Amino acid sequence: MLPISMFNIKTLSRGLYLSNNFLSGSIPKEVGMLVNLAVLSLSTNNLSGVLPEELGNCQLLAVLELDGNSFQGPIPSFLSKLKGLEFLNLSCNSFSGAIPQELGLLNELQELYLQENNLSGHIPMVIENLTHLYKLDISYNNIEGVVPEKGVFNNASGILLVGNKGLCGGIPELHLPECSIQHDKKYSPMLLKLAIPFVSTIFFLGIIFLAFLIPKWKRKLTRNSRTNSLPKGRLPKVSYSDLAEATEAFAPSNLIGAGKYSRVYKGVLLFKEEDNSNQEAHTVAVKVFDLQQLGSSKSFMAECEALRLIRHRNLIRNITCCSTIDYSGNDFKALVFDYIPNGNLSRWLHPEIDDDLALSPLNLTQRLNIAIDIADALNYLHHNCQPSVIHCDLKPSNILLREDLSACVGDFGLAKLLPDPVTKSLVASESSIGIRGSIGYVPPEYGEGGPVSTTGDVYSFGVLLLEMFTGKNPTEYMFKDGLTLHNFVQMAYPKRVMDIVDPNLFALNVIESNAFNRMCECLVSILNIGLTCSKQSPVERMSMEHVAIQLHKIRDVYLRK
Repeated sequence: MLPISMFNIKTLSRGLYLSNNFLSGSIPKEVGMLVNLAVLSLSTNNLSGVLPEELGNCQLLAVLELDGNSFQGPIPSFLSKLKGLEFLNLSCNSFSGAIPQELGLLNELQELYLQENNLSGHIPMVIENLTHLYKLDISYNNIEGVVPEKGVFNNASGILLVGNKGLCGGIPELHLPECSIQHDKKYSPMLLKLAIPFVSTIFFLGIIFLAFLIPKWKRKLTRNSRTNSLPKGRLPKVSYSDLAEATEAFAPSNLIGAGKYSRVYKGVLLFKEEDNSNQEAHTVAVKVFDLQQLGSSKSFMAECEALRLIRHRNLIRNITCCSTIDYSGNDFKALVFDYIPNGNLSRWLHPEIDDDLALSPLNLTQRLNIAIDIADALNYLHHNCQPSVIHCDLKPSNILLREDLSACVGDFGLAKLLPDPVTKSLVASESSIGIRGSIGYVPPEYGEGGPVSTTGDVYSFGVLLLEMFTGKNPTEYMFKDGLTLHNFVQMAYPKRVMDIVDPNLFALNVIESNAFNRMCECLVSILNIGLTCSKQSPVERMSMEHVAIQLHKIRDVYLRK
């Protein structure tokens, strides 16, 4: 059972991760005491009962994972109190009743998983108004009626509806039957006969009413058109002096990273709360661009453009930007991000002897979770963004790890927005100016002057995946005279993969034979994806959507055995 004492830690703010255990019983009402909690993960346990209403007190929750249990009853409407919720997974339970209309109030929601329950009724039309929602799975329920066509429902790859026999309508790509007038059996012929004259009268009176109001509305719309075009949420404004003070005048002791175009400093910024005059301190990462370096201004603009469009829990969150002049009158450009405390993936895969962080080797499950986080992020960029975003510089040093070792993809300085057919030729010609990416991760077609594409990101991901599980950097001295990391793995695949994988995977403890066999099967499946993604020909590579699906399946099989 879940110990009640666990929920008395009111200061717990990061996350409570209890997935993949054998916990039973119900969630105690004391969960409502965790008012500062950001992540609650209780998936794949034996929990049951109804969700306590006190869960609605955890209003800072961004991620709620309750899938793979035996929770019952209707999906509670009090979940609408969790205004900052971005990820909600209630799948594989025994929830019943209709999908509550109140879920339409979760304006920050990005992913919603309700599959494999006993839900019935119609899809609430308000769901299509969730502008950040890009993934919805309601498959294998008893839902019927009209499928909306706006918002997430306008992207066939973003929704899963299979296993619901009574659905109709939707966009053509869903291949659902058309909705007929008789589809909703709630309305009898007699009721329709009574309703038609009534509706006709209301319609006639409505026309007269509108005739008086339309001129007034037109004047009001004209006055408000400029105001409505502004974004609802504004980025907090920061000045050069704010950033200088936050980083102690960009002190070398606060330098946490450097690249070709920029340096990154750790700092503490004070932000004013919207509803009062109080200031709250936030630890941030300040990325300062070296404007003396040719191409840095372009990198700043590219990153601003990409970050303006994207929003995903596995992508670094941009807090604000600053474009001004410094105390000497020189141009100054910087981006401010959330500070990610565990550094980048490269430090974990290839720790330096003098590294100030004492990093223990990542085990198989941790590496697989990180790979899935990266795949989910790229799947979002490629298939759920409008327009699609190509990262162009995927490598371990651009993957940041949070305290719970969940990953987020950063550094969009080389990113490109996938153009529409009219402007494709412009990107093709621009890509020939210089090779985008880092040595070892750049797809071969870029070196031949080919245009940037999503398949280029797939190649980089494939190399990264092979590196994560072999521990070999693709730029190591051993890779010369035609030998690449891809070829190195290919020669050992599949019978000798255990000879080439990172020995740190086994360094933590003695592994029993059954567990060893499970690990071997898992690694063979993972390396197969890495090899397929890093193939020479772009057309032979997988899509990131397919990659993400396969990696999730591999993890499910590995953890359930």
